[in-house]
Amino acid sequence: MATPDRIVIIGPSGSGKSHLGSLLASALDMELIDTDSVIEARIGMSIDEFFERFGEPAFRAIESDVIHEASAGAGRVVATGGGAVLAPSNWAALRPGSVIIGLTADVETLVDRVANQTARVGRNAVRPNMAGDPYSRMREMLENRGPLYAQADIVIDTERHPADEVLEIALGAIRQQSGKHLVPSLSIDSPLERSDLYVGRGIRQSLDGLVKKRWPAAQKLWFISDDHVAPHWLDDVSASSMSSGYDVRSIVVPAGEASKSFDRLGTILEEMTANGVSRSDVVVALGGGVVGDLAGLAAAICLRGLSLVQLPTSLLSMVDSSVGGKTGINTRSGKNMVGAFYQPGLVLIDTDFLSTLPAEEYRSGMAEVIKHGEIQPSTPLQTDTLSSLLGSLPALDPIDDGQIDEIVLQNVRTKHSVVQEDERESGLRMILNFGHTSGHAIEADGYRYRHGEAVGLGMLVATHIAITLDLCPADRFDRIEELLERAGLPTRYDGAVGAVIENMKSDKKNVSGVQRWILPVGGSGVEIRTGIDPGVVAESIAAIGGR
Repeated sequence: MATPDRIVIIGPSGSGKSHLGSLLASALDMELIDTDSVIEARIGMSIDEFFERFGEPAFRAIESDVIHEASAGAGRVVATGGGAVLAPSNWAALRPGSVIIGLTADVETLVDRVANQTARVGRNAVRPNMAGDPYSRMREMLENRGPLYAQADIVIDTERHPADEVLEIALGAIRQQSGKHLVPSLSIDSPLERSDLYVGRGIRQSLDGLVKKRWPAAQKLWFISDDHVAPHWLDDVSASSMSSGYDVRSIVVPAGEASKSFDRLGTILEEMTANGVSRSDVVVALGGGVVGDLAGLAAAICLRGLSLVQLPTSLLSMVDSSVGGKTGINTRSGKNMVGAFYQPGLVLIDTDFLSTLPAEEYRSGMAEVIKHGEIQPSTPLQTDTLSSLLGSLPALDPIDDGQIDEIVLQNVRTKHSVVQEDERESGLRMILNFGHTSGHAIEADGYRYRHGEAVGLGMLVATHIAITLDLCPADRFDRIEELLERAGLPTRYDGAVGAVIENMKSDKKNVSGVQRWILPVGGSGVEIRTGIDPGVVAESIAAIGGR
């Protein structure tokens, strides 16, 4: 991978963050941002004085603002305050594109260093959380914050190594971590779990190291896969976990939508609970959207919540279902009627998996790629980069290996931007359902169409409605239809209009009986609409072949 955008240094007071930051900035010709210094310049007083006058919550709010500003640029070494690791939002801002270096030392050394610094520079060096018995306070802070400091890409004991050795170890770690894909592409900040997203060929090989860093107490990994994916990839991925000392358990379910059922979920939970599952275990979902939804829900409810890794193997799950924390199973009334929002701690998107993906499944995933291109201008990204990329590619069925990585990354960025803004689908996230309102109903009509195929048809229905309502020009329909055809996807629905209308009545996205549509507007982008005339809906389904 490329050199990381930032080097972030975390650790307790007295661990040497500012000093190492200065050395790294000089060695790498990068800008140094010492967040404590920036804060003191902004508040016009020392941090300890601010604590005394305004309290810790006010300080942490300012600290978070400074950290988010520092994370907005590249070419920076960011030396943080000791408590910066406490806020999940700070991690979500700093981790993407960064190598994080943790510094440590024993309690006595840390306290002595702080005391020496205080003696040299006076009041400005006093740490507000060190009042009273400094050794007891430092020991307490290390107990509380130690697990957070341990989430660094590498932790260096500054007591055992002089400053020049610490610098060399840090420089070596930066080179090594970048080469191992251990710099996340993006992170989603969630109140219960930070979701780090890694995109890159071969990233599956970093699974063990990333799990160990994220969940140091984990000893057992539960791989959940299906009987199409497992023969190709289960041994490849799980073997290294076993060699790393993990107790690996595997559960393989039948491939296909039928596995998203209460019966199959119950079987998985029975097997896990009968075989010694514990709260420190990690569930690894190795498969496409069905496995991701099923394993994700199992992780969410087994022992009231286990750590979760999504390892998507289909294009559809890479660009859509593995990102954002939706899990679910089907009922007789429809798709995903029972589920939970449950963020995976890690999402490892390795495009090597696409080498064994059947062509029809690849095409199904392309529908979501096209969908993201259409909605991207209405996301916080406010760009049409993905749509332009798709329009410029010589082939979509399939996309050339040299271009698929960038396409996948653009999709992940699009979905990430929406989920970060609206995790639980109370507003903006609804735009991700472009094509889903009628698409899920088309899919549920005997499940003759794959999910992506049905979503593609649903996009055409929604676009036809928008044209009828004079929300977008007619050539918007032509453009989407052409992209679907180039991707090898159907553009005509072979089924009954009435069946789709009936299936839409049980859409779980309906609120108080009100049906919500995501409709194209203008030349690009989408918006949420309600109150669509049922006659217009029926006409639009008929326009793509419905009888």
